[in-house]
Amino acid sequence: MKTIKTLTLIVILSIAMTEAYACTTAIISGKYTVDGRPLMLKQRDSQRIKNVYVSGDSARYAWTAVVPIEDKSNRGVMYGQNEVGLAVMNSTSYNLLQKTDNPLKSGNIMCWALERCATVDEFEAMISEMKYFSYGSNYGVMDAQGHVAYFECGHLGYKKYDADDPTVAPHGYIVRSNFSMSGDMKDGKGFSRYNKAVEILEEAYNKKNISWRTLLKMSRCLEHGMTRINLYDQMPADEHAEDIAYFCDFIPRYTTASTYMVQGVRKGESPLLTTGWTCISSPLATVTIPVWTIPMAELPKCIKRDDDGHCLLVDWATMMKSYIWPLEYSDGQNYIRLGRLINRSGTGLLQQIQPIEDEILKRGEKLQQQFYKKNDIDKEKLKKYYDWVDDYVKREYEKIGHYHGLTLK
Repeated sequence: MKTIKTLTLIVILSIAMTEAYACTTAIISGKYTVDGRPLMLKQRDSQRIKNVYVSGDSARYAWTAVVPIEDKSNRGVMYGQNEVGLAVMNSTSYNLLQKTDNPLKSGNIMCWALERCATVDEFEAMISEMKYFSYGSNYGVMDAQGHVAYFECGHLGYKKYDADDPTVAPHGYIVRSNFSMSGDMKDGKGFSRYNKAVEILEEAYNKKNISWRTLLKMSRCLEHGMTRINLYDQMPADEHAEDIAYFCDFIPRYTTASTYMVQGVRKGESPLLTTGWTCISSPLATVTIPVWTIPMAELPKCIKRDDDGHCLLVDWATMMKSYIWPLEYSDGQNYIRLGRLINRSGTGLLQQIQPIEDEILKRGEKLQQQFYKKNDIDKEKLKKYYDWVDDYVKREYEKIGHYHGLTLK
């Protein structure tokens, strides 16, 4: 792991730096995955902690995406996918030159991409026409032709990194946190998370088992990328234990707002089969639900904004995070009641949501296999599945909440 060793000194220099926007992202070529389909991950971190899924169909392509819950325009896209198989995400890069007087933001760029672009090449053509970018950003882009690449964008333009290029991705994967390889490393951030993500993918590469579940494992990893502290080694007896654990700069963070794992398609497969496996809030408190983009199709209600401006899973996750992170003073977000998250009795919140998620994923993957066999989406079966997910999530989260004395108002 030469890359990890090279970055160790930078980690030491930067670990104390505050990261307001601390996303961890990855792209993987389909040549290196277990099923031949490319993959993409965005672990979204933000001070705008609440998200919802939205859809749009008024432009060239229909799309689904995540936006901050307060964004009623539905155009401040944080990541998403469209009906022709394009998926896009980004992470803020702190080591690219920035220019703050440009009103064009990354969310606008990603929204335009979903509306207008079908391929990685079309995305590149779109950004090549822009004079400069409002701030440094690493855009990850995937298409239905199997292409997946990063575009490191800053004030001086952009540089492309292709996951199929062995000179930049010898094992088919590329990771970005909050720095760009084309920038000055001393100004970057997120090296600890970067190192841990690379370690997880390298292990999966060596075992020849890179899948979207590898990315889900990464999103919930409780081993620190620098200190090597693994919180599973410190589990208290049960949720009543008062043990406080220092929780800073793991891949999942207090500010982690959602997780998005995109499973692309093989050549010849319908782009509608592009699957977004998503946790709409913190992956430590919410279950993963598959999302497909079909014109005029509904999304699960539990990941959407309701008429009162709320989202069921986001509301539950917000309450559960306050339960896990109970200290309210200024640096309280760096400390958790570990037993409320994981414990030796198996009654931590993360442990209790996992069997719920397992059932959702078992049924979701069965449905996905039916779609693959048909090479199309069956809208009736999809609606039936989403209706079941909504009922199941509501019922099971109420059970967990009751166990811990948590109730939605």
